[in-house]
Amino acid sequence: MSEEKKKSWFRRHPVLTGILGFFAFIIVIGIFQGISDGITGDAIKDSNSQNGLIIANSNTLVPQDSEIDRIWRINDIESINVDSTGFIEGAERKISKAESLEGSSVITKAYRFDNPVNAEQFYSQEKQEIDIRGVNEWNLGSNCFGIEIDSFLSGSAEGLCLRNNVVFYIRSASTSYNYASDGKSFMKIMLDKV
Repeated sequence: MSEEKKKSWFRRHPVLTGILGFFAFIIVIGIFQGISDGITGDAIKDSNSQNGLIIANSNTLVPQDSEIDRIWRINDIESINVDSTGFIEGAERKISKAESLEGSSVITKAYRFDNPVNAEQFYSQEKQEIDIRGVNEWNLGSNCFGIEIDSFLSGSAEGLCLRNNVVFYIRSASTSYNYASDGKSFMKIMLDKV
């Protein structure tokens, strides 16, 4: 009995020690992964901007294949043009999915301008064109505006966000009630890049 008391708790409980060690190992890996994600996330954002302007090509600002879940059907990225002061270039990507008796489609767009003033003018102009009668506002945060439209067994959502010299646009439609969350998740993917 005295020999058993001299052993440490860890030696007396090898199974529990192994389990605790495993959890400690997982926690350490999670900490290092979180640090790594933070560093690479900041590096991506830094490489996309210069002197306060977003310089990344708009093709890289719309959701990429690797960022989209495999249940979605992803169309190719297309160039878009608008007749607006200071417009440099834009990109559009259409994404859709079908499950059982429901389906969803999302259109994502990124418009890049030569300065924030021109981007602000375009954002204000596009915001005025969204019909807000009888709809719920889509809460996207500062310099973002969007709406949700409910109809019988379906709905749609539309939103715009302004970041420096880039305007992001989302329109999602669905035959289920996940249309708003689909649009918001793709908008978040785009906003995380700048």
